[in-house]
Amino acid sequence: MTERIEQIYDQAVAEEKLKDGTKYERLTAIVFKILDDSGLVVHDVKLSGDGKEASHQIDVSASYHHMQRRVLVECKDYASEGVGIDVIRDFNGALIQLQPAQGIVVTTTRFTSGARAYARDEGIALVQLRPFTDHDWNGRVRAVHIAATGYALGEPHTTWQVTGKVRPAPDGADDRAGRVSVHDVAYYDPSGARQGPLHSLLTPWQAELSRATPADGSTDTVTGHHQLDHPVWLRREHHLVEVTGFAWSAPVVSIDVGLHVTAGRIADLIAHAVQLPTTMPLTESLATALGPSGTVIFHDQLARWTVDDGVITPRPSV
Repeated sequence: MTERIEQIYDQAVAEEKLKDGTKYERLTAIVFKILDDSGLVVHDVKLSGDGKEASHQIDVSASYHHMQRRVLVECKDYASEGVGIDVIRDFNGALIQLQPAQGIVVTTTRFTSGARAYARDEGIALVQLRPFTDHDWNGRVRAVHIAATGYALGEPHTTWQVTGKVRPAPDGADDRAGRVSVHDVAYYDPSGARQGPLHSLLTPWQAELSRATPADGSTDTVTGHHQLDHPVWLRREHHLVEVTGFAWSAPVVSIDVGLHVTAGRIADLIAHAVQLPTTMPLTESLATALGPSGTVIFHDQLARWTVDDGVITPRPSV
């Protein structure tokens, strides 16, 4: 058993003592369940062909509702040596008697040219299921970088439109009738009684500002004029003056936004077909997952499943 396969199994499934190769077989069974969870996937089962006396130990068996026969899988966890023709030939002996829908040999390493030729002749699929490496990120989305520039209006300033009517200002009234920023400017009635903050009357103007913001930064300043629903009185020096609206201007400011998104998931394994028969009776999900680009298997996916008397089942919720 390769060290990395043992680590992946112990961390994602269960830390237990098993004979060499068994953890890889169980990981393979779990991966086949992940790739298509509609089937019944079993690890380590003995099968006999119809009318046959001999039994065969099968590493992984997968049954699907629309397939009358099973998919049988042979697993080889090798550190460096390639899977040779002898492995494919021995497995084919079992397939001849068991007559499954498809036979698949899965390994952590490569297949020799002789093994590949024999597999082509006998219609056996060859799949590599191995630990994921940084090199496998090539051609895959590992992170998303987004850079954008947006535009917004800066602090608006106003120049009030006066009617010429003037009254004495009451004591304590704020002087806010010049070219000032509109925040908590108070407005008054003709008798000098404070009515409230001016911004309470400016909801329509706020909508105007929103509509006036350029989307492309085509101008440095935006200007306009707003007419109040009714005249109000503002303090100017020692007097109250009546105003009916105001001209306004606001600078256009740019906002640069950068967003960097990376996946927090741990990629443990990658599964991809090395060689597939011309006609391979697999489910659509399996055939797609085992395509040339393969499928990345993440730690959290492996951890969702357990082995219950050989059957791959969802792990109970904690």
